[in-house]
This record gives sequence, structure tokens and C-alpha cells, in this order.
Amino acid sequence: MVEDFSEMRGDGGRVVSRTHDSSVGAAPSAPTRNTSTGKRTLRVRVDAGLRLAVGDVPPKVLEGLCRALSLPNPAYWKLVRLRKRPGAEPQTLYFFRQEGRELVLPRGAIHLLRRAADEAGLTLSFEDARVLPPKRLAKLPAVSLRDYQAEAVERLAKATQGTAVLPCGAGKSVLAVGAISRLRTPTLILVHTLDLAEQWREHVRERLGLEAGLVGAGEEDVQPVTVAVVQSLTRWEDAKLDAFLHRFGLIVLDEAHHIAASAFHRIVDRCPARYRLGLTATPAREDGLTPLLRLYLGAPLAVVKHEDLVARGVLVVPEVRAVETAFEYPYVGSADYAPMLGALVEDKARNDLVLGAVAREAWAGHLCLVLTGRVDHCELLAQRLSATGIPAAALTSAVPREERKALLDKARDGRVRVLVATSLADEGLDLPRLSRVFVAYPGCAKGRTVQRLGRLMRPHPEKKSAVLIDFLDRKVPLLRRHHVKRRQQYAAVLGVGAAPAAVPH
Repeated sequence: MVEDFSEMRGDGGRVVSRTHDSSVGAAPSAPTRNTSTGKRTLRVRVDAGLRLAVGDVPPKVLEGLCRALSLPNPAYWKLVRLRKRPGAEPQTLYFFRQEGRELVLPRGAIHLLRRAADEAGLTLSFEDARVLPPKRLAKLPAVSLRDYQAEAVERLAKATQGTAVLPCGAGKSVLAVGAISRLRTPTLILVHTLDLAEQWREHVRERLGLEAGLVGAGEEDVQPVTVAVVQSLTRWEDAKLDAFLHRFGLIVLDEAHHIAASAFHRIVDRCPARYRLGLTATPAREDGLTPLLRLYLGAPLAVVKHEDLVARGVLVVPEVRAVETAFEYPYVGSADYAPMLGALVEDKARNDLVLGAVAREAWAGHLCLVLTGRVDHCELLAQRLSATGIPAAALTSAVPREERKALLDKARDGRVRVLVATSLADEGLDLPRLSRVFVAYPGCAKGRTVQRLGRLMRPHPEKKSAVLIDFLDRKVPLLRRHHVKRRQQYAAVLGVGAAPAAVPH
């Protein structure tokens, strides 16, 4: 069920609406008794968050809300597991705050507030102080949407906030652009890398005919539709940031699972835009902070699974192959992990195995993406492939932004056959032509595994097959376990596991 503000009720069904371009307002007045129901009424002001007068909230309700909005701090417990001193790291994270005489809750916590009010026999009366700028965007081109995209946009228009959980290649950016066209309100799109910012500006340019502004990389070009890099906004003074955030009626958070990072949820929690839209392919977090997605962005507007889109022909089904290496290392405990990875990327026989597999697929005409965790490893593999005559390049944060953009354009045009990338390619990489992915570095993070498969599942007229090749370091027990976890994740996404490991050659 989508929790929304379209059914804000109180005082006999009356909603006090003050939607305007400023969130400044008086604190909620003292609770009253609803004459029609006999229940006490708790007044709530809605702007960037949910504001209640602390003295008006019954102690039991207050305690329950605070408990529900307190989560174990994964950073603290990680240090405990490693038998390290937590120092100043708090044991618990609190996602509520007190400002003067007001208790401020995340806006997506409306479902917790409703439940607590129902259990306490209270009715809620809402004062709407969210921002909806009076000047609408000029009429925009209609955006062609698939049914699940169109349904999510209409739910957003009614519910005013929520998340769209769609696999890679399912059209999250198209959905968001469709929402902009439908709502026609000034929009802020939040991203976490400059590469994503440029991709979003291109989406807006192509589908809406608008030149989106950019905040990031030293630029502060604010337009009716603006793409901003979160890390740039965090460096602004509060007054400047608040004035900026008050300009928008819709905020879109790309790769919304990052909301757990304080830089992200603090920005969203300051933005009083009427509409909020989160986009993600991987909502589940392994650190236990998954609830933050709903607390700050709202309940799901759409949840679409890979298998549904495969059945409809929207996504292609990649084959997963495992190739066994001969790498060995005397791993004993966690202190050996970093040295082991250093030995792995320098192992000549393993690198030769990886390079041979990549070269065969590249010479066969496939666009290949090789994933590793070290910049120096990227550069080494790219150089050795280039030396054989294969157009290859390293795609890392060490490569200047304009050069990275040019490399991606060359890959889309077929002028680069192999990209060797770090985690920079795990999110937001738009390469529909991609037909081969090579996992050349250990790891078992679920989000990354899903993202990597998703890179291959986008259809393209020239894509005849899609294959993910996973290198299995069977002789190191820890790395073998990592591979088993990846296989389980492949099975969860595709309904199949990896093929039997191939013999090294």
C-alpha cells in the first residue's frame, strides 16, 4: 500500500492547506477534541518533515515513535565485530530530532505516525506547508511510458512521495522524466557522481527538450530542472542550501539506496518539495538501514522484478559462466585480506587467464566490461589488451570527467571494445550495447552483483547474446565462499546459477 498525504484527515475530514513557497510557519497548536468522534486531535505540520509540538504528544506515543526511529549503527557494530574500540562512534542512530518545542520526524514516517495515532485513539490534523512553486514549467513533450512506469507516475501524483524499485534497464530515468512532464513543477535531481549528472542532463535534453542546470564540479547553474551532485551541496552554508531547496516542487533521488548515507538523507530531510521520488534497482541494504528508504522517500510506488520484464521481452537473459583460476594464497584471518588482494591482482597466471578470456570475446565483436577493485589493476589490464591491438581503456575515477564521457561515447559507437573499470561502473552505467561482463575481483555484495547483471540485461539491436563471466578462485576458501554467494545472487535474479566452473587453460 502506498502511504500518501492525499488522504490527510482531521477535524472532521478537514485539511488545513498552506502549500506555498516557504516552509516558515507557526508551531502546531494545542490538541483539540474532535466533536464528531470524541477523539483527541493531534496537529501535524508537514514541510520537509513531520512536525509535532512535543508537549502535545502523549508520552507513550512519543516513546513508541522514538523507538521506531532508532536503528543500530552498522559502523559501531562492525568495529565491535572486528574487536576494535568504537571510540566516538554511537551505538544507535536516531532519525528524529527536537527543534525548540517541536519533534521533527522524517516525512516518510507518516505510516508510523498514523499507526501510533490509531493505537492511541488520536486523530491527525495536517497543516500542509510543503513547497509547490506557483510558476509551473512550460508545457512539456509527452513521454512514452510503459504501463508500470505510467502507473508509478500516477501514484506519485496522488501520493506525493514514494520509491520506484526497477531493475537496471527497466527505465528508471524515463519514469522520472515522465513524472517531470506530468507534474510540470521545478525539479531537483540528486545524484552522487558527475558521470550520473551528465547522463541525467542528457536524458532531460533528449526527452523534454530542456537544458538542465548543474550543481557540481565547480558549477552552480540553477535552472527549472537542475541536476545536483550531493557532495557539492553538503559544502554549502545552511542558509544558501535552504534557499536553493525551496525552489523546487519535486525532488528525485537517483540510486536511492544511498539515502542511508548522512549526506543524502540530510539533504532530503531539508527539502520541503511537495513531491519526492526515489529510484533504485537495489533497495535492500546489508547494513540494516534499508528502512531509511521508506522513512525519507516513502513507500514503493512500483516494484518490478527482473523475471517479469524478461517474460515481456523488455530485458534479455544473460548466461552466467564460471572460470576457475589457479590462484593460491595462505589466507588465515582478516589481517591477510588486503595482502591477499594485492597478490591476486599481481598474479601473472591469473591475469593471463583473465586477459585471454576477454580478448577472445572482444575479437568476436563483443563490447566487454571488465570489473576489478583496483585502479592499478584496471590500468594494467587495459594496457596489456591495447598492446594486442584491441581498443581498450581504463574507466576509473583517476580519468578526468570529460575523458570518461568520451570513452563511454566511443564504447556506444563501437570504437572501444573493452572497458576495464572499478566500482565506478557499478551504478548508472548506460551501455545497452554491452554483451560481456567479466568479474575479475573478489566480493559478494548483493547490490553490486545485481547491478552487474543488470548492465547486461538491457536490449540492443546488435546484441545477440549476453554473458557474465565470473572468475572463481577455488583454492582460497574465503574467495570460494564469495563465489558461492555470488552464484546464489545470480540464481535469485535469473532463476539459474552459474554454469560449472571451466578448467583453466
